[in-house]
Amino acid sequence: MKKQWIRPLTVIAIVWSLAGSLGVIKPASGFLTLLIPKALAQDNSQYAAKPTGWDGPAGSCVVCHDLAKGASWRVAPNLWGIVGAPKAGAKGYGYSLALAQAGGTWTAKELDEYLANPNKFLPGTNKTISVTDPEERARIVKFLGTLKD
Repeated sequence: MKKQWIRPLTVIAIVWSLAGSLGVIKPASGFLTLLIPKALAQDNSQYAAKPTGWDGPAGSCVVCHDLAKGASWRVAPNLWGIVGAPKAGAKGYGYSLALAQAGGTWTAKELDEYLANPNKFLPGTNKTISVTDPEERARIVKFLGTLKD
């Protein structure tokens, strides 16, 4: 092997092994499983600690949203106090134009409709994930209603 390739290949190997040990790369099979401990390859958590609400009714929400009071955003705004809060109310967050212009406050009924079919409820929204099971939506909305002082 030519000397010019040794350094780049070494760097790539080190980065891959470090990324895997930090949980960035999650190999299921193949060559990388030889480099990364088996426990890490099977771990599904991408967080140092499980987010608040992970095991609760809003477990699917915490992938993008934080539920803790005063917590920062993840991919999407924090949901603490969302029921009764103004739509597009998180200062500095880049809402879709549709949501930014929607006006009003989030009611339990509107959250249910939004979760059922975001683009039907608010055409042009950025939210793409829906919850089709009405009982699951009811549990989520009821739980979100408890996130207040």
